[in-house]
Amino acid sequence: MANFLSEFSYFDLANTLPSVHGGHGEGGGLVALVDHLLAALTRDSPSSWSLLGGIETLGSNLHPLLLHFPIAFVFGFIFTEVYGLFFKKTGVRQWASGLLYLGGIGAVLTVVSGLIAAETVPHGAQVHEIMEWHQRAGITVAVLTVALGVWRRLGGIPKSAMATALSMVLTLLIGVVLFLGADMGGMMVYQHGVGVKNLQSTAEHQHHLHNSDLPSP
Repeated sequence: MANFLSEFSYFDLANTLPSVHGGHGEGGGLVALVDHLLAALTRDSPSSWSLLGGIETLGSNLHPLLLHFPIAFVFGFIFTEVYGLFFKKTGVRQWASGLLYLGGIGAVLTVVSGLIAAETVPHGAQVHEIMEWHQRAGITVAVLTVALGVWRRLGGIPKSAMATALSMVLTLLIGVVLFLGADMGGMMVYQHGVGVKNLQSTAEHQHHLHNSDLPSP
């Protein structure tokens, strides 16, 4: 299947379809299309893609696999909570509580996996400082998210003015710290290549252009 995806591109199909609709000439028509499909499926050519290859490459470093879940759940909680509070919709805020609980669980798992990854992923002194601040941000988010979740679980949705104000301060603080932590994580990976086992060469970047087959305007 991987060979098929790499060998039979959209543009191959686009170049073959006109022959199906009344095209003439040698090698045209539906037979040529079927032959092209079979050739692409059976061609034995090397491919860099494999099923679950990303997870296999991560190995014991599960941090990149887990971190997206608390980000999605926590920001989903923030937006849902603000919407429910602004429009006075209690049901929406109850949904927000569910997202908060999932975000807290995900944040704890992500912090644990991140601490393990910090001990196993090679990195230099410059990156180590960024990594320490990234860890502090992650731990802060996990602690505040779990604390806010326990509060809402035991005490219910905040309704008084003081409780609501405190809840919103914590909610916004979680969002800001989470955003900054994610930015530092992206800096480590995309600027310093932390956790990337095989960095692409400059030549490959120059020769592989996604729009190279598109006609020029």
